[in-house]
Amino acid sequence: MGRPAAAADVVKVGVLKIPQTAFVALERGYFAAEGIDMQPVFFQSGAELVPSLATGQIDVAATSAGAALFNAIAQGSHITIVGDHWVSAPTSPSGDSQFITVRKDLLASGTVKSARDVKGMTIAVTARGQVTDLFMRVFLASGGLTEKDVHIVTLSYPDMLAAFTNKAIDLACAIDPYVTLAENDGAAQRFVSESSLLPGVIQAVTIYGDRLGKNDRPLGMRFMRAMTRANTYVRQRLRTPAGRTEIAQIYQKYVPLTNGAIYEKIGLGTGPENLAVDVDGKYGLRWEEDQFAQAGLIAKPPDITTAVDNSFADAAARGSFPRR
Repeated sequence: MGRPAAAADVVKVGVLKIPQTAFVALERGYFAAEGIDMQPVFFQSGAELVPSLATGQIDVAATSAGAALFNAIAQGSHITIVGDHWVSAPTSPSGDSQFITVRKDLLASGTVKSARDVKGMTIAVTARGQVTDLFMRVFLASGGLTEKDVHIVTLSYPDMLAAFTNKAIDLACAIDPYVTLAENDGAAQRFVSESSLLPGVIQAVTIYGDRLGKNDRPLGMRFMRAMTRANTYVRQRLRTPAGRTEIAQIYQKYVPLTNGAIYEKIGLGTGPENLAVDVDGKYGLRWEEDQFAQAGLIAKPPDITTAVDNSFADAAARGSFPRR
């Protein structure tokens, strides 16, 4: 008799309900090829992911490098940043995907012409201390304003759509496909792209808990290889109409829209070619940490380098570690 196949290793991955390369890795069988049963666990906000990772409820998190992450590192949580999941850059294969959006009537009337015009208005972000919050702060600063000059509310991306429609908010830090959906509904329009203000800023990182980051590094290596394959594939396929159609169909399966064809036209997030994390770049992790610290959202800024391990991404890029 033949030797029975080894059971796949279950890996629970915390994600938001937005299009991302992990779904491509799952659909194309990259995780299965590494002997991994990847199980997505959906969350409303990136701020919820870090505590779940630190307590072992999930094994991997794809989330923004927000204040919750830096505070968890400072408190000694057993988490390791192992890869760049998504970067906002002008060179992104499908264009930018994160925008400051403004209610359409405010633009049509000329009420909002620049950042300085939003004083006193209501702005939605997904959560305080997340990248959307940071983007909002930089946007306000471009108009000589601070968060004290506006009213900030926290909403999920889908809830931002309804809030624009009923005029409960004036602006939002939103992401595609929700930006395009708001434009199609005539509720809001994109106003400023994230990459125009913060070119190359890290939108999200891949984080391991102790299981993949420390206790079973070979499993962590296999997981990163699957993610690297998916990131490379998405970056290539987004450059052609046929490729975009294929990626759109995958995202429609995991994050369905009423009109799945929207995925063929919008900006879709990818990581850089090498998923190693940028720590000390102009808008790298250390810069993000400093911004949140200055805003008083990090009680004791940690040395971020102690929580970064680029060996997983570097090995995946070289293809230099053994398969299962």
